[in-house]
Amino acid sequence: MRNDLIIGLDIGSSFVRAVAGRQNASGKLEIIASGKANTIGNILQGEIVNIHKTTAAIAEALKKISGALEGKNTDYYFASNLSGSHINVQPYSSTKIRKNPREAVSLQEVYALIDEAKKPIAEKNPCILHTLPIGFKVDNLPTTLDPVGQIGQKIQADFMVVTANPDKYGLLVQCLVAAESDHIKKGNVYFSPIAASTAVLSPEEKEEGVVLVDIGSGTTEISVYQNKRLVQASILNWGGDRLTEDIRIGLNVSLENAEALKTTFGSAVSKLIDINEVVMIPGIAGRKPTPISVKNLAIILEERLKELAAKIVAEISKVGEPQTFKSGIVLCGGGAQLPDIAELFQKVTDLECRIGVPMVVQNSHASEEIHDPSFATAIGLVQVYYEQLDQAIPAEDHEPATIGDSQKESGKGGNDKPGIKNIFSRVVDVLMGSNEAEGEY
Repeated sequence: MRNDLIIGLDIGSSFVRAVAGRQNASGKLEIIASGKANTIGNILQGEIVNIHKTTAAIAEALKKISGALEGKNTDYYFASNLSGSHINVQPYSSTKIRKNPREAVSLQEVYALIDEAKKPIAEKNPCILHTLPIGFKVDNLPTTLDPVGQIGQKIQADFMVVTANPDKYGLLVQCLVAAESDHIKKGNVYFSPIAASTAVLSPEEKEEGVVLVDIGSGTTEISVYQNKRLVQASILNWGGDRLTEDIRIGLNVSLENAEALKTTFGSAVSKLIDINEVVMIPGIAGRKPTPISVKNLAIILEERLKELAAKIVAEISKVGEPQTFKSGIVLCGGGAQLPDIAELFQKVTDLECRIGVPMVVQNSHASEEIHDPSFATAIGLVQVYYEQLDQAIPAEDHEPATIGDSQKESGKGGNDKPGIKNIFSRVVDVLMGSNEAEGEY
């Protein structure tokens, strides 16, 4: 049976975060359950290095939310994310001379352009996650996302294509399949920034120009939006773990104490800290406690974060002058929890900066932590599903269904659960990009 409750599963270098959500009567996303499990040491810089322990963490996170799911005979599906520096986001253009310039551009022509764009990329890397349209241009008409109905001799299509390392993608799928339970099944895989942007960015911000910076423990994802399109994205092997390591070395403390100092006493702006403020950390094996200057702690954090801010400006400059992005920078991820980080980034980049908090309704069964920027991707994965439903054009021969797998389509087995491409019109590929890798699996 169909159930519109969808699970978002964010697999990160410190935690697997899971949320179960659905749209309420007013059309807003309501999160009814959340949970997380530790992945430290099992996922490094977004890439899985221990299959068994990662699978166990995924299963543990899903188990924590399973109590809130209704109906033992109902199948629920989860959407997951893929990250890591192996992911490549590149522009691609395709031009076609039309047979009849006086005939209006059809939806079928748009689909054909998208299919043509995939072929040369797939020859080099068959693991295509998304083909995201930037715009279509017919002759000298203005660029648009909807060229259907226009007339002209030539049509050009510009895309951002997201590809992944097939082996890294395969490891993720292996873990997800192994972590399935009787009623919680595999769903779709999305590029992380697409999900996070859905949870914390407004349409107005994407229109005016905005930079989303998701600071995780192992990586930082930078995605740039303008005119409602993703125009640049990159993943840095730079995250909160680097801050922790700096503290460990700079203050000569253990890694455990360095992490505790960062999360409990850290600040991104050292001038706000009194020079006399000191915190005592426990000594090793009963030795005397060690005094730590909180101001020195802040200096270490501030200097390293200035480096990250400079990298962000460099990424923005690849597509335009930073000041043209009127909505500035939005920070999310676990690293965005550091006090005063938005103030520091605003000072260094000279761009307005805010913390991206997921825009959701909290159910009584869900934890307060869902309002934390670290849950942006998990919640965004649920939101993407509903946005695709809103954008889909109903087809008479397509019965409404929940996200399933594509095994039957690919001839891999007799599972009858309809795949996502049986749910949504292909227009979704134009608006959102498809999971080609197959992003559904």
